[in-house]
Amino acid sequence: MSNVARIDQSVAFSPEAEQAALGAILLDSELCTLACAAGGADLFNDPLHAEIFTVARRKDASGELVSPVTVAAALSSDLLRDVGGAGYLARLAGSAPARASFRGYLDFLADLQRKRKISAALTEAGAAIARGEDAAHIIAGRLEAALIASEGGYGRNGPVSMMKAVTTAMEQIRAAYSGESSFAVRTGIPELDSIISGLYPGELILLGGRPSMGKSGVALGIALNAARAGHGVCIASLEMNPEAMAMRALSEATANARNAVYYSNMRRGDMSEPQVKTLRECAEDVAALPITFLSREHEDIGALIAGAKQAHRTTEGGLKLLIVDYVQILKGAGQNRYELITEISTALKRLSGQLNVPVLALSQLSRQVESRDDKRPMLSDLRESGQLEQDADAVLFCYRDEYYLEREKPTNPDKLEAWEACMERAKNRLEIIVAKQRQGEIRTAHVRFNPATNLIWSDRG
Repeated sequence: MSNVARIDQSVAFSPEAEQAALGAILLDSELCTLACAAGGADLFNDPLHAEIFTVARRKDASGELVSPVTVAAALSSDLLRDVGGAGYLARLAGSAPARASFRGYLDFLADLQRKRKISAALTEAGAAIARGEDAAHIIAGRLEAALIASEGGYGRNGPVSMMKAVTTAMEQIRAAYSGESSFAVRTGIPELDSIISGLYPGELILLGGRPSMGKSGVALGIALNAARAGHGVCIASLEMNPEAMAMRALSEATANARNAVYYSNMRRGDMSEPQVKTLRECAEDVAALPITFLSREHEDIGALIAGAKQAHRTTEGGLKLLIVDYVQILKGAGQNRYELITEISTALKRLSGQLNVPVLALSQLSRQVESRDDKRPMLSDLRESGQLEQDADAVLFCYRDEYYLEREKPTNPDKLEAWEACMERAKNRLEIIVAKQRQGEIRTAHVRFNPATNLIWSDRG
């Protein structure tokens, strides 16, 4: 452990480089954007330097003047006491390097930042081994997740030529024009596919919603549609066990066969003979689908990554879609909820690139949704970390007006008729709101959804 400590102090920290970068930013606030892309405040190991950058970035974002005087005025005098007061910032600016060398300093600081993260991950792995609480594959997976997160997005793949970018783009365009599905995994929900055109490899797609809004049902429906199209699918079912998910899949299959068996009735054994016959016929087809489940034992982000890679290796043709249900259940090494969700979001985004598959991650939403008159979700409702929204290539929300109307049944008989009319219009209706999409428009897919059978079908009314 002492060697790790020496690495942190002597190799993974350069006060001179941090001072040089801050001096340049204090003279030219436009450099804040480059620094944010390289790692932001995390580039600076010295807490004072990190706070100086945070204040400068905040002022730049709000259009205020960034200078040694204005930034010093916004800092606590206690922070500056040990470095000689406000004059410290003036000295930083006075010794700032030329603008042309700024990117070199950023590269250097980003490399040191990654070394600090690797050092911390190794230390944590060693401590976990010493505690003896976790299995080796969980510790290894957690270490791998930390290493993935440490890669960052700042030039991690090296330069890409326009020739390569255009070639890849044209391959995707040709596949879309000819109706091929070699790149995108279609959701199988026509109203949704007309908006997002499918789920693409290397992308992170968030599917959010409050409890009982249907997000798990929509995710399972997408998984079943993808598997029926021949795509290998892995579902990290962290909230429900695989048997419960299988029951929902069987219920959906019986509904498609026009002899629906509610999955709640399956658990009770409450079925007619014709329903049992239909269920047995459907079970053979559902069992043959190329779907793999990761159980609740994979709730640690390290175990999840290890399990997803194993499923990718053992699935014929490899995985084409990974579904995580849901993000807030996952565990990691973050010191608080914000750090934890940030680590998980970053790891899932990196994993999508490593496996070259789309990752559909479900997310709970903040309770503040319930306090609004219009309870349709917004991006600001994503819980605990803005990193989720930042990393996601697309954000979808599920909303069922029927759920809220059921809980607003009037006691006044005069209002009952109007309430019943609203309930009839809302019955089995689901909105899939596309709230963010890097490569397309923002609008809502209106479909029909029966939670009792997990069946999704076209809304024609």
